[in-house]
Amino acid sequence: MTPFTTLKRRLDEGEIVLLDGAMGTEVQRRGVRTALPLWSASALMTHPEVIEQIHRDYIDAGADIITTNTFRTNRRALSLAHQGNKVGEYNRIACELAKVARESSSRKDVAIGGCIAPLEDCYEPDRVPDDAALAKEHAELANLLAKNGVDFIFAETMNCIREATAVLCAGKKIGLPVAVSFLCRDGEHILSGEKIIDAIDACAEFDPFVICANCRPLQTIDKCISTFLENSTIPIGVYANGLGHPHDDQGWLFEGGDAVEEYIAHAKKWLEQGVQLIGGCCGTTPKYIALLSETLRKNTPVIITS
Repeated sequence: MTPFTTLKRRLDEGEIVLLDGAMGTEVQRRGVRTALPLWSASALMTHPEVIEQIHRDYIDAGADIITTNTFRTNRRALSLAHQGNKVGEYNRIACELAKVARESSSRKDVAIGGCIAPLEDCYEPDRVPDDAALAKEHAELANLLAKNGVDFIFAETMNCIREATAVLCAGKKIGLPVAVSFLCRDGEHILSGEKIIDAIDACAEFDPFVICANCRPLQTIDKCISTFLENSTIPIGVYANGLGHPHDDQGWLFEGGDAVEEYIAHAKKWLEQGVQLIGGCCGTTPKYIALLSETLRKNTPVIITS
């Protein structure tokens, strides 16, 4: 069986699947500069060994899925850093590092998701480009990720329906499985103001194997989970933010937010509600994933240390 068929079988059988945690904030936490516009993508060139080690640490922590460090490797983002001519190289390196981390581990069945993020700022839905640009630019990135061996396309941190469906369409056209995750404004709406119910319906046409909510504080995630679960026949996933908050220059500041103890407490409730895929977004670390693995999959008590 391929890593994806193993993953899909487990979800179909009602099992809990563990996603990895943050990449961008983890790169920053390990002392690598992650300034905008490229954020974590710059480390692909300057510190590839750090990216590989982060992937490996998440696998060792128990993750069943790792996602490529391609959140800011589309041509638009790279062009802002005057590196648009290197779009192929950035994405090749990102995929290779994920594959090397998997092959060097004992977990060859770990699936690799090819991350595709919004072309503009995740938190500013008003900046989403027109449909033609979405189709062209997401198709280019999806093709590069497929060429370099990802197991599925993961439309992450989507703030509106138009862009989410553009990414899903790009993934389906190249014949790869697709997954999608949304930023939620509240319990009923995604960040654009569109209804969560409408987002689920629009995405269902592309047959994603999971629909998620991500990159929001625990309290916001708490409010929207029931809406996802009550209106979808597709498995639901969650990966919220951990310690810290977004920063315009650095990308992330490790101040405020929710520590690991609080995260685990909320995660238990999400699983009790019926969430099947769980992981961590900005501010989470391999420690979060290791504790999720122990407390949520194995159901064994864990003493959390600093």
